[in-house]
Amino acid sequence: MVTRVTIDTNVCSLIGDPVGHSDRAAPGTAEQVRRGIEKGNIRAFVSEASAFVEFLSSPQKLEYLAVAGTRQARPIPDPRSIAEFRALAELGVHMLHAPLIGAEKFFDEMPWALDEVYSQEERIRRFDNFARQYPLQKPLVTLGSEMLKSQPPVPQGRTFRAKTGFSMELRLKWAVALKREWHAADGAERKKLRKKIAPMISEWCDELIVSSHVAYGNDVLCTLDRGKGAGSHSLLHHLNRASLEASGVKIISPEEMAAL
Repeated sequence: MVTRVTIDTNVCSLIGDPVGHSDRAAPGTAEQVRRGIEKGNIRAFVSEASAFVEFLSSPQKLEYLAVAGTRQARPIPDPRSIAEFRALAELGVHMLHAPLIGAEKFFDEMPWALDEVYSQEERIRRFDNFARQYPLQKPLVTLGSEMLKSQPPVPQGRTFRAKTGFSMELRLKWAVALKREWHAADGAERKKLRKKIAPMISEWCDELIVSSHVAYGNDVLCTLDRGKGAGSHSLLHHLNRASLEASGVKIISPEEMAAL
């Protein structure tokens, strides 16, 4: 029997670079998982939200969110993360849609997963239904919107010629406010700001990852995350696993994935 497994961000690194991340699991775990994927016993998938997490540092994430929806240049991804995802693609890992902002793709060397379990329409419906239960983007939007009250207005997006006619850039004002706050802060203030914002982004991405897992109807979600950083309110906190199981999200460890 072939098992469809969604691999979480922290497991991507373990499988993509077993030597560099050997401390994340029991000896030989990553190699066993890689063999299972190569042989076809495991069909592995990674959410595009994991690419957002891995490819960009915290300041770069703010930089990206501030230009998403516009034609401005994006921050350059970490080459080490690109190498890890390239290794995953070569193993046969496919990418799950998890609409972030502007439907932009962070990595074009990994094929998209096919809609095999559900139709495209049903997959999108399942994603939306699950994501609506956990509006984890809201704290970021609220924080940025509050900061914007003491900042100059955000300039309106530019109009540009597109294939379908003329379009206008849709700049996220709350994200621009967060980026401004970061650039205006000194070292100590940035440290405080990172401590506040980084967990919010992580939680939002966890919600996107789990939503994409549910949307595609995969069998299990493999993660090392116990939600310790964000506390018991975290989506993947061990105290919330029963609730996720009730929604059809079965979570396993890399060692359990290797046993498949």
